[in-house]
Amino acid sequence: MDLWDEIFDLDDKSKEELEAKYTEWREVEPRLDEGVDELVMHIEAMKGISDESMLIYKEVKEIKIRYKQQKDEIQAKIDALNKEKARM
Repeated sequence: MDLWDEIFDLDDKSKEELEAKYTEWREVEPRLDEGVDELVMHIEAMKGISDESMLIYKEVKEIKIRYKQQKDEIQAKIDALNKEKARM
């Protein structure tokens, strides 16, 4: 599998995992319908958020961080290969 394919595959997996988590989150946090960014700002201001909602918020954050790290690792491999090709 090509490294770019791995990145696209990670994007797809990330979207699937986040959509599942957002569906779960909507059940406990009606403000999610206002938009994810708006809810994140609300949560970070710590105004009336349930413990369950905070837990899911933290899980969503961890999912995003994990996929970003994996994509960054693959991108570093791509960059290294491109530098190697440029030297030749």
